[in-house]
Amino acid sequence: MKLSLDMSYSKPTPQTFSVEDAWKPLPTGYWRVDTAQHLLRRMGFSATPKAVKSALKKSPKHSIEQAFQPNALMPKSEALAEFESTIHTRYREIYGGDYDSDQKRIMSNKLRREDEELFREYAMDWFVYARDPKHSAQEKFVLFLQDIFVVERPTVKECYALYNLQQTLREGTTIDYPELCKRVSRDPAMVRYLDLNKNTTRKPNENFARELFELFILGEGNYTEADIKEASRAFTGYRIKDRTDFFFQRNLHDKGVKTVFNEQGNWNGDEVIDITFRQPAAKTFLIRELIKFYLTEDTVPETYIEALGELWANNNFNLGYLLKTFFQSRLFFHPTYRGNLVKSPIHFYLGLCHDLNLDVVPFDSRLLRSMRIMGQDFYNPPNVRGWLYGEYWINSTTISGRRQVVDYLFSKINEKNLNGNEKRDLKRAREEKRGDFLVTDERLNQVLGTAIDDLAEHFTSYFITEHSRANYLEPLQSIMNDSKSEGATRRIRNAIIALLQSPAYNLS
Repeated sequence: MKLSLDMSYSKPTPQTFSVEDAWKPLPTGYWRVDTAQHLLRRMGFSATPKAVKSALKKSPKHSIEQAFQPNALMPKSEALAEFESTIHTRYREIYGGDYDSDQKRIMSNKLRREDEELFREYAMDWFVYARDPKHSAQEKFVLFLQDIFVVERPTVKECYALYNLQQTLREGTTIDYPELCKRVSRDPAMVRYLDLNKNTTRKPNENFARELFELFILGEGNYTEADIKEASRAFTGYRIKDRTDFFFQRNLHDKGVKTVFNEQGNWNGDEVIDITFRQPAAKTFLIRELIKFYLTEDTVPETYIEALGELWANNNFNLGYLLKTFFQSRLFFHPTYRGNLVKSPIHFYLGLCHDLNLDVVPFDSRLLRSMRIMGQDFYNPPNVRGWLYGEYWINSTTISGRRQVVDYLFSKINEKNLNGNEKRDLKRAREEKRGDFLVTDERLNQVLGTAIDDLAEHFTSYFITEHSRANYLEPLQSIMNDSKSEGATRRIRNAIIALLQSPAYNLS
């Protein structure tokens, strides 16, 4: 069968694009600029000319393997590590010490303020880490996993617990999915968020068992209420020690026989997870979520999903295998799936940093506020189902927020107007060799004298996907007029801003 990557943009079906071929690797002859750009924009946050050139020297498989390196862990700050190591002792001092209620409240409020500040620092550290092209694909996948294993900051509260859960997910990017589910079940942030620490033999709490089936492994409708009730008994005894560590309290575990998916035994939590992965729906649930996140909001024929599910299950549900198979597949590169997926706010911002070769702005109040306005408050999804993607990102408020971000990146920092914290953060960033936060006139002046047709062609091929480029060439040429006369720098700036604020740039 001839591979139809140059076909019309009609959606693939088993009749026009065989199931047998769908998950086979892209043939070498189709590894070119447009396919490399598609892979880099979807797998990570951008497709800069430098990254595309580097990718084309390698195979898609090599690029994917390089993007998802095992054991690549984000460093924990010394301040966060120290706070975590002392938090239990400090709380024990507050509630066990000889203090009146007002003193205890003051001491507790001080701890909460410290945690708030550390959370903001952690969030900023994450953006800097994810902005590094070496980590971008991995961190985007971590974001995907965070939308499966959802926790919310207002419930979990302690930022070190949020950091540690993210590390658990990061460690899990290349292991077997059942093992990752087991690790998450024992992660203190998840134990707290889904009330596993309140799950008792006398009064089982069903929250975790329900989400395990519905949101982690199987999807809605693929289990019964009886399965949930029985499974919840298997997760009794899960507790948190000294506010920071998981431990299994055996005397609180229900040792009775449980029936889960018609299998009877004295199951523990790990065994219930193993049983759950023997259910047919376990083969396809995560794949549907992966397709929604990375490929398309539209429905993909079920036979494609089932075929990948069989391959994945036959490879022990290994996430590394799934990522390599998915991202180098012929279906992934099909033209109908290019240039039509709305970027998340994080994708939008980090993509701008890559495309404009900028460092992450060092001011947490500005960056985190911008994320909230654009609809993706860091580590604070709207509910247990996580973020809604695609067109749900777009409304009048969030679009205005995106435009404001672009405008800011082409402004100037007035250091005289910075407050003390901002001056401190700016100094720290510069000490870390990060200082290119905004697009300067000096950078724009480098293209003065270039033919307008060439500039328009360069900007459109650089910033937006191939489907939209023809529609933007003439408007850009009109905005720039020429690149030599007075005001050329301003006009070029306005042209780039217009392109980055366009609908096309919001799509990948």
